[in-house]
Amino acid sequence: MKSTELVELMGKIEAKGIVWEKVEEEAKISHDLLKLYAVSGPVPVTLINKLKTLVEA
Repeated sequence: MKSTELVELMGKIEAKGIVWEKVEEEAKISHDLLKLYAVSGPVPVTLINKLKTLVEA
């Protein structure tokens, strides 16, 4: 997936007030690695799906 979708999801996570520690635990990936994917892409589909699940919860 494109990194723009990841950036959008990361913005939604912050807007909802979800702490990054919870995101790291649920998605099994560090915030630093998410930021790296955001600038470099491509982003694994499984990661995007996990983040979508968190945003929708």
